[in-house]
Amino acid sequence: MASATKDGVASVVSKVVGQSRRERLEDYLSDRKVMAFITVVPATTMFALIVAAPIVWSMAASFHSINALSPQWEFVGVENYVTLLSSDQFYASFGYNLVWAASTSILNTVLGTGVALLLNQNFRFKRVLTPVMLFPYLVPTAFFGYIVMWITTQQWGLLNQLLMAFGIISRENVIAWFTGDPLTALTTLVAVHNWKFSIFVAILVYAKLQGIPDDLYEAAIMSGATKYQQFRDITLPYIKNVLFITVLLRGLWNFNMFDLIWVATNGNPIDSLVTLPVLAYKTGFQFQQLGMSNTIATTLFIILSIVGIIYFKTAKPSQEVRVE
Repeated sequence: MASATKDGVASVVSKVVGQSRRERLEDYLSDRKVMAFITVVPATTMFALIVAAPIVWSMAASFHSINALSPQWEFVGVENYVTLLSSDQFYASFGYNLVWAASTSILNTVLGTGVALLLNQNFRFKRVLTPVMLFPYLVPTAFFGYIVMWITTQQWGLLNQLLMAFGIISRENVIAWFTGDPLTALTTLVAVHNWKFSIFVAILVYAKLQGIPDDLYEAAIMSGATKYQQFRDITLPYIKNVLFITVLLRGLWNFNMFDLIWVATNGNPIDSLVTLPVLAYKTGFQFQQLGMSNTIATTLFIILSIVGIIYFKTAKPSQEVRVE
């Protein structure tokens, strides 16, 4: 009997102690500072290791002369920056970057908005057409670039073969899509880029279109408004904030794009396609000048940071994404 009583008391004490520990743990976790620490520290650590550390390393390397085949770093101060800013190639690549980023971003937005407006309508085969439109965006960029390279190869590419089959060109004057005329190369790559990335804008705009009340369109129709007037007075005011943000995001991403340009041109882009990211890669891995390569990368980082700071100071993005 005494043993049973002792076991019962021990069980009760164990439950009380366990409950007390759980309560202390719950109180500890309910502290906002503790939860903030637990949730922020892992993300901050990952950011420091994956993003911040390479940026700091690249900035440090930009002040050194480094040969890719040698581990030695020779400090040269700002000499790399002086050389870069006095180079005609830098300004040419920067100009190509501006043309590339502006053309792709604007067309991404226009085509993506058009696709979103199309998907917002009810029509036959919509369920079939939607995944077909999404497919290029879901394909990894490097793999997509290889597909483009296969399609546009000068001698045996699918595109030239189709044009020859329809009698548009002959075998003697096949089109060099990426290795001939600079305007043709740029236009082709811009078209390829929009084929893949305009759907990103379409997804965001389509999501916004779903939130527009049907009552507004019904009232506009009863008032005799045309389709254009409905778009101008109802649709555009609702999606303009999303359009503004997507233009900015696509502009920054396109300005910094490397993989599609490099892979689609088979690692040999002509001068009109040598943007700053491509120039940084070629300088570092083809000419083995890692110091100068990191100088270009750091300069590109500074340019994009300035654009981002100006945007956040003037555009107030927190207000741009509010729900009307």
